[in-house]
Amino acid sequence: MRLFTAVVALACMAGAVRAAEAINFTEVRRVTIATADVDASLHFYRDLLGFSVAYDQPVEGRQLDLYSPGAKVGRVLALVQNKKFGGSVGLFWSPDLKAKTCEPRAQGGETSMLILTDNLAGLIVRLEAAKVRFLAKPVSYDKSRGPTDAVTVFDPNCVRVAFAEIKQETLQQSLNK
Repeated sequence: MRLFTAVVALACMAGAVRAAEAINFTEVRRVTIATADVDASLHFYRDLLGFSVAYDQPVEGRQLDLYSPGAKVGRVLALVQNKKFGGSVGLFWSPDLKAKTCEPRAQGGETSMLILTDNLAGLIVRLEAAKVRFLAKPVSYDKSRGPTDAVTVFDPNCVRVAFAEIKQETLQQSLNK
């Protein structure tokens, strides 16, 4: 028993050393958003933004408890751009979820995401035509990667979605350094 305890202690010490090392992530695969209205969410992400549904399946049991403890039924969808899973948006729906009221002024704890585009002007026209709620007028600013134009809207779940376009010639110069 003492030998086992000593081995466990050494393994824990080795794990502590590894935990202190830098960790580099290779990618973020998906961010999942809870939605009370899956149809409105699909309209926003699929129909307006051009994401495609990679999967749409019911969830139950322990997996459902990860999303919504106590829920009886649920559904998970993954929406992707360019037929890849990297950078996908997930949606979780359950009838137990209640619609939120979107507060234009940050209260703290809100969910937000940033999506880069190469056609912000065209996207703004599309979102305006669909009567999507903008948090403010588009802005331009100078970032380390160069001049950037951006705008932020609410998705149907009150998630603040910022769209940004980094001027390509400046981005290419930054990447070549």
